[in-house]
Amino acid sequence: MDTVQEGSLAPRPGWWSRHWRWALPLGCLGMLASCACLGMLAAYLGLTSLGQSEAHREAVAIAIADPEVERALGTPIESGTPLRSSTQRRNDTARAQFSLPLKGPRGEATLHAQGEQRGDAPWRFNALTVHLRDGTVIDLLRDAAPPRPELPLPAEPPYADEAPEPDEEEAPPRDAGREIEL
Repeated sequence: MDTVQEGSLAPRPGWWSRHWRWALPLGCLGMLASCACLGMLAAYLGLTSLGQSEAHREAVAIAIADPEVERALGTPIESGTPLRSSTQRRNDTARAQFSLPLKGPRGEATLHAQGEQRGDAPWRFNALTVHLRDGTVIDLLRDAAPPRPELPLPAEPPYADEAPEPDEEEAPPRDAGREIEL
């Protein structure tokens, strides 16, 4: 047997060789946790930036100002993170389509919007509705849409088996009396 004598000192092992069993898993977990935190931060910043776009702000402002929405949800009305959102920009035209949750003291609803912006003009929405949880739909563009003119209905519908009777005094064709050479 080889024993260490009293006057000699054996070299002491380094920190890593003494503590690697707990330091290695802890270091790996720390790196995984930092990657997860970075991913969650990127997702949060991305979703909050979607909810703060100009189209979202204008649509929410229109919804909050509507008296019917205010009656249904109460005040104050807050908007949440978009459920669905699609924004496209091509040349000088931007198009957006999105759904946002709305919440008030009396209930919750979902704002659905579809609109377009040309240049620096304000957003023009061609669909802007609030869907309440009870199934009621509030059209926020009800006053903005021009009324459609009603077309007159024919007195009797034409039937396919009846041929129209020719008028007795028909005008002669335009080319009557001219010869066409080929």
